Parts: sequence; C-alpha cells; structure tokens
Amino acid sequence: MLPVFKSRIALSLDTLAQSRAARCLAVIGLVGTLAACGTTQTTPPPQPVIVPPAPVIEEPVEQEPEPVEEPVAVGLMPPHMADRDIARVAVLLPFSADNSGARSEALRLLRAAELALFERGSGNLLLIPKDTQGTPQGARSAALAAVEDGADIIVGPLFGPAVEAAGQVARQADVPVIAFTTDTTVAGDGVYLMSFPPELEVARIVEYATRQGVERFAYLGPQNRYGMAVYSALEDNSALTGGYIAAESFYTGDVEAMARASARLAEGVFEPLTPEEADELRQQDWVPDPEAPFQAVILPEGGTRLRSLGPLLISQAVDPLVVRFLGTGLWNDPDLLREPALHGGWFAGPDLNARTAFETAYETNFGSEPSRIASLAYDAMSLAAHLDGGERGFTREAIEEDQGFLGADGLFRFRETGLIERGLAIYEMRSRGLREIEPAPLTFEPEDSF
Repeated sequence: MLPVFKSRIALSLDTLAQSRAARCLAVIGLVGTLAACGTTQTTPPPQPVIVPPAPVIEEPVEQEPEPVEEPVAVGLMPPHMADRDIARVAVLLPFSADNSGARSEALRLLRAAELALFERGSGNLLLIPKDTQGTPQGARSAALAAVEDGADIIVGPLFGPAVEAAGQVARQADVPVIAFTTDTTVAGDGVYLMSFPPELEVARIVEYATRQGVERFAYLGPQNRYGMAVYSALEDNSALTGGYIAAESFYTGDVEAMARASARLAEGVFEPLTPEEADELRQQDWVPDPEAPFQAVILPEGGTRLRSLGPLLISQAVDPLVVRFLGTGLWNDPDLLREPALHGGWFAGPDLNARTAFETAYETNFGSEPSRIASLAYDAMSLAAHLDGGERGFTREAIEEDQGFLGADGLFRFRETGLIERGLAIYEMRSRGLREIEPAPLTFEPEDSF
C-alpha cells in the first residue's frame, strides 16, 4: 500500500508546478497594465489533496475461552438440610402393589426403616421412599428415580424379579443395593440380600443334629422352589458332616397330597410304639436310634400346613419320640406351639433376645406388632447409618466387613457373593414356648463362611 500512496502524492505535486508556471506567464504578459494601475494581485495556490492510508488489518489473536464449571449433581436436598453433607438412602417398596398383603408389608418395612433412622441415624441421613408398584418395571423406574435423586445406597426391593430389575440400574450407577428377597439368583455384583435364606438354616440345624449323633436324614416337603432349596441344602450339608438322605417324599397340592407323601415316606418302615415303650422314651433324653431307617426328618412348612403335616407323620408311625422333627425359619411362629406333634422338634433361628428389643420399640412407636421380616428393613437402615459414619462410606469393602454387624436379628455379615451369613441359635419347640438349646454366636470366626 505504501508505493501507491507515494505515486498519488507525486501526481499532485506535478499538477501544482504546472499551475504555477501558467500563472507566471500570465503575470509577465500583464505586467505593464498592472504597473499602470499601481496594484499587484496574487492568487493563493490550491491546497494539496491528502489521501489517507488504507487501514492495516491484522490477524486476530486467538484467546483461550473462559473456563466453564460443570454443574455438580447434588441430588435431592430438602431445604432444612441444605447446609449438611447429606447421605441419601432410597427405600424401594411395593406401596401401590395390586396385592394387599404386599402393600401392608411395604408399610411395615417402611416403618421399621424409619425406626432405625430415628434410633441410629445422624442428622445428615435422608430416607427417600420410592414405589415399585409391585412390578419389575416399577422397580426399574423407582431405581432410576433414586439414582437421579442422588441415592448413595438402595434398600429394597422386596421380591426377586423387582430386585433383578432394580439391580441392573443400580449396578450401572455403582450404587449398592440391600434387598429383602431370598432369591439367591439375583445376588452379587453389588446386590446384597438381607433375608433369612433357608440354606443357612438347614446348614445350622444339620450341623447341630450331626453333633447329636444323627447320620440318616429324611425329607418330607413341597416340590416348589422353597422346598427344593431346602432339599438341596439338606443333601449338601448332610454329606459335609458325614451323613446322607436315607428317604425322601415330595408333594404338590393340599392336605390329601401331603397325606399320600407321608404314607410313601413311612410305608412299612416303623412299627407303632407300645404305651410302655413311649413312656420309657419320655423319661430319657432323646438319642438317635442306630437301627432306625432314618433318625431325623426335615419339614419345610409353616402355619396351618405344618400343623397338618406333623400329625400325618405320627399317623404313619413316625413318632417324634424316635425320629427327631427338624424345621426351618418357618417354624418361628408362636401359633405352632399349640401343635403337640411338633413338641421336641428343632429348628435354627435368629437371636430372640435381640429380636425382642426391636419388637418392643416398634410396638411403642407404631402401636402394632411388626411382621416377621420387618426387622430386615430395620437392619438395612441401621447398616446404612453405620456406613455413613465410616471412612469407607458405602463401598463394597465396607458392606462386606468380615467382622459383621449386630442387628435386630443378631449377628450378620455379607459375603462377596451378595449372600448373607447369620449367627443362628438352635431352638426346641415346647408347649410353653421355645427353648434355646444352643445360643447364637456373638462373633464370626475369620475362617467361617458358607
């Protein structure tokens, strides 16, 4: 641009010189006239034309953009807790399920969780109820909502299919789940089952019976999922302790089916006791008959069905004075104490002393008795309160603490598989109540596992 600017200035100067020369000639030609007049006039030269330089356009300097802070998801935050470091516990239960029993159980579980929050929680623990509607899809939606609310841990759901659906969501978000189902197929990879697995109860009662001299076991029970779980546990644990299943009989249906199964189990096996033999056996502590085809029979039933099954066995000459009746956690029912056929039977169950304290607190606060599984929600929320106060937080390492925890049902701990291990006591059925014949352990041995 600079050479063009110089040429434009030079052209203006040449034009100015020529103009001056012309004016000089005119002045010379007119000098006489001008002299006669005695006056001299001059014309001022024109001003030069100034051409401004073209602007210089520089390349723009690229500047670093201002840093933009990413929004931090803080989750659900009640106004009265805005200044606290909140730990959020989502409780997923079937509050609006079609089944009225499920809805009632959901309410009792929620109340038990609230009780634990009041008794064990700090001021920064937030309980967030979510409705699973009693369906897998409802459980999935509830889990998604819980994650969006910033849940640190999920308590529930109640049923196996719902736990499976919610667990898929929770695993993707790396949020641990403490569920209440006994369906072991949905456990693991961050999903833990706070329940009473029949396998644990069978393992405990078989181990105790073996120490009393039992070698030959029998099974009489339903051919359903629960019954087959008990049968498999009986088979596995009797083999571990040097025993075996000597007889088995399954049924599907009502009391008539149970009667036929009882007859198949005991047909031609035992002779009825004489009154004298019965009186003699009552005066003695029970010991296994070394000649008996089987020395103990497990009956995985509860309620009215169990009250029917016991007398059916006695009618087939399977007398509890000779054969020890064994049960599962379904036997932990005060109404069953009224059935004489079950007196003397053994089953494994949680620490009743710890349970009594929970039941008293629940009745005091809510004016009604808790359900059998309401304590599961109490222990799950108590565990959440405990983990919130620890350095490891809600990590799997913290949940799988090897020493375990003490809850409303006694000692428990979770394994890497997601299954629970419990310290169970051994109880004997009596007409005046349950008698603890071997207490629950207060600690876990480091090498203990199931």
